[in-house]
Amino acid sequence: MDPVRALASIREELDRRGHNRVRIVVVTKTHGPELIETLLKAGHREFGENRFTEARAKFALVHAQAIQPIYHHLGPLQSGFARNLPGLFHVVHGVSSASALESLLKAARRHFEATGEGMQYLMQLNLTAESSKLGGMSEEQFLQCRESLPSEEALTWRGFMTMGPTDQDAKRTSEVFRRLRQIRDEHLPDGELSMGMSGDWQLAVEEGATIVRIGTAITGTRAGGPWMPESG
Repeated sequence: MDPVRALASIREELDRRGHNRVRIVVVTKTHGPELIETLLKAGHREFGENRFTEARAKFALVHAQAIQPIYHHLGPLQSGFARNLPGLFHVVHGVSSASALESLLKAARRHFEATGEGMQYLMQLNLTAESSKLGGMSEEQFLQCRESLPSEEALTWRGFMTMGPTDQDAKRTSEVFRRLRQIRDEHLPDGELSMGMSGDWQLAVEEGATIVRIGTAITGTRAGGPWMPESG
């Protein structure tokens, strides 16, 4: 698969649908730094990874380009790794616990004091009630913590993220995405909506997604395990 051509095809479809402002985060997990470099050269700059250790090794090998990449952390935010994300990622999508957010905030403040670089985060909601979904708080849990969510220069709350149902039923998927948009409109009207992946991004943009997270539809089949740098 030609990732540049695949990305261009999705962008063209977004344009035809009247959604030319939707941001595409290309999910590059299990692929090497050369994929990021190829897409950077083609003018794309937003990339997503869900494993901290893989991202740290990979990003270090991405050669400088005319445009700087924006890196998105897509996996569930864990307290133990949260402190390592500032300086590596720019946007964190999977915030769903107070403890992990507190760890991220402390680390983001230290990074901001040292560099002046801030981060953004999205609250991940689980609106399918599926226990198989990793990460994500219920709508009720979000309402309980809504007033205490931090938003400052070091770490800015920028919106919401969710995943559609596992069975990818079109009606249920649209309902989930529509509900997240309603929550966003009530609590953060100008916020981002990160929803939709390779199998359901078309439904997501019709329901108001501002960010779609697309992997295999652009990058092709993933390797069986995390990408590792060649030894020696």
